[in-house]
Amino acid sequence: MSQTTMRAAVWVCVAIVASVSTHATVSAADGAPESVAEAVTIATELAKATGTRGQTALAAQADRIAAMPADWIVPCLAAFADATPAGGNWLRSSLERAVDRTGDSLPADALMAVVTDRKQSARVRTLAFGWLKDRNPSRAEGLLEGMLDDPALDLRREAIEKQLAAVATADETAQKSTHRQCLAAARDVDQIERIAAWLSEHGEKVDVALVLGFVRNWRVSEAFDNAKGVGFAKAYPPEAALPARPETLQWKTVESADKHGAIDLNAAIATKKGVLAYAVADVVMPRSGPAEVRIGSPCAVAVWVNGKPVMAHEIYHASEAIDQYVATAEFREGTNIVIVKCCQNEQTEPWASDWKFQLRICDSIGSPLATQPTQEKVAE
Repeated sequence: MSQTTMRAAVWVCVAIVASVSTHATVSAADGAPESVAEAVTIATELAKATGTRGQTALAAQADRIAAMPADWIVPCLAAFADATPAGGNWLRSSLERAVDRTGDSLPADALMAVVTDRKQSARVRTLAFGWLKDRNPSRAEGLLEGMLDDPALDLRREAIEKQLAAVATADETAQKSTHRQCLAAARDVDQIERIAAWLSEHGEKVDVALVLGFVRNWRVSEAFDNAKGVGFAKAYPPEAALPARPETLQWKTVESADKHGAIDLNAAIATKKGVLAYAVADVVMPRSGPAEVRIGSPCAVAVWVNGKPVMAHEIYHASEAIDQYVATAEFREGTNIVIVKCCQNEQTEPWASDWKFQLRICDSIGSPLATQPTQEKVAE
């Protein structure tokens, strides 16, 4: 039995006990499920929905879930843990309808139990927290006190905002202490930058790139041909040598000064079109195992870790967002070699001139994992 199924079974038992005196079953004429067990079964099936097929049947099942008693809503939440994107939408909309219909009869204690159970999935806990906050703001706000390190990023963000608001009128010493604590806890880029800006305004310079964990020290190759896009699929010498370490003695050493760790290849090599280059970095990992490689670039990119391919995206000038592409790679404890292939095409529009990338290595919630020997302190 999976953990998700076990958790659902536990909540089924809770709901049965809670509702036995009033509505152990619901009349089939009402359209609702006839028992909490059936409700959980329907929720689980909705969560598996894919594509556009069977919409009529899914809508009918969603209507049944929306008609169930308040005590049965929380047990159905467990189905979110393994939901597909489409299934998650179906399940959430039907549960939201049930919540809106039942109003304040949704059991607060059951919601509290879900929110405080960190073994539950982040979206299950976040949804339960939102329902609790709508009905009992004081209890929900009280839970935030212990959520600065919460694995659910939405809950962590709210906890940080609560801490910052609580010291808004305090003396500067207390505010600085709280801002430092919140900076260490924050994972959302906008929140990190806002906290860093406050600290900077109050005399504490913050290295945002270090807080976010960007790899900033690279060795960059010469430019190779990518006319008409031929280079993305072609293995030039640095790539052909894999898994052996590419020869980098004659390559250019580049250290990013950008707050988002960007490596500007136009500046490092030359402003060129229809070319590509390789960048190699040594990163130190605290332990062996999987970690997320997160890269952003307006250009086509491919990434290897210790000679093994991690990802490849042949897309030009669509975006350059932080963490634009994310993939999981296996790392060893100690030094690892990361290689990036960054390809520029031949578009001549001003918005297509950038030839750059930024990369960081994190856990699943964006906590930086990799370090480099030359990195400095976060705050001075």
